[in-house]
Amino acid sequence: MSECFFCELIQKKANLLYEDEKVVAMLAPDPVALGHIVVLPRVHAPIIEAVPDFVAADMFKVANKVSTVIFDALGAAGTNVLIQNGPPAGQRHNHAMVSVIPRAEGDNLQIGWQPKPADEGVLGKMEGQIKDEAKNVGVFEREKAKPIEQAKPVEVSKESAKGDERIKRLRRIP
Repeated sequence: MSECFFCELIQKKANLLYEDEKVVAMLAPDPVALGHIVVLPRVHAPIIEAVPDFVAADMFKVANKVSTVIFDALGAAGTNVLIQNGPPAGQRHNHAMVSVIPRAEGDNLQIGWQPKPADEGVLGKMEGQIKDEAKNVGVFEREKAKPIEQAKPVEVSKESAKGDERIKRLRRIP
């Protein structure tokens, strides 16, 4: 059996909510809030950079759908979609994942951060370093571009929206 906690859970199909050939979604074994769901690559990858691009894309598609499910099934007022990549970022398990965390008004979960001002010279130097490395973004695992299907906009009248809790919650978003 694998030495990866999440690979073992995937193999056992423990708490799985969704699965396909590349990605699984399951209830988080150590949730930060009730309804916390993790989306993982089926094949072991210790950090997000080790996940092939086409699998990472599917992970985010599933995370997006899971977020919608959390709004609908749990009546969440919001969600955080979060990657903790490496121990300094809070990663506790050696398996890449996207967490989708339900949020409620006043739930007191501490996920935010305070911005830190930076010197213009330091920012300029950092920008140069990042630009040098970013030249290689997209070089590996290139896939042929596929047309993006645009969803048709749905018109919602004020009368039909009055009873829809999701629309009421979204109106409060600044």
